Amino acid sequence: MNPNSTELAAWIACLFFLVAGWNQVEKFFDRRTQRGTPRQIQPQPLAITKFDQPITETLCQSRRHEVSNEMLRLEHELGGLRRDRRADVAELQQKINKVDREVGELRASVDLNNQQLTRIDAKLDRVIERQNP
Repeated sequence: MNPNSTELAAWIACLFFLVAGWNQVEKFFDRRTQRGTPRQIQPQPLAITKFDQPITETLCQSRRHEVSNEMLRLEHELGGLRRDRRADVAELQQKINKVDREVGELRASVDLNNQQLTRIDAKLDRVIERQNP
């Protein structure tokens, strides 16, 4: 006799529910007898752990001295950078002032040339009017 696929699926489902039910029954008995898995609280409040020894006063003072020397070096370097920046700004300002003067001179020269061209144009107009009676 050959079981069809429906009967086979039913047997597999019954087996699955039987195992799941047995698992639930075991959990129930574990809870009843309070023999569950022991729980660990982390970190352990009463555990003694090793720790590093505190640093000595001389080590602290030597580190403080090193840090203060480094701070002085950095402040000196920062002062040098500020002086360099100020010198660059002053040089750039001189260049800008020079260009500004030259542009002003060129503008004045262009204005004088325009005035001279206007006078020449007026003279040419008078000369042309005299020749055409």
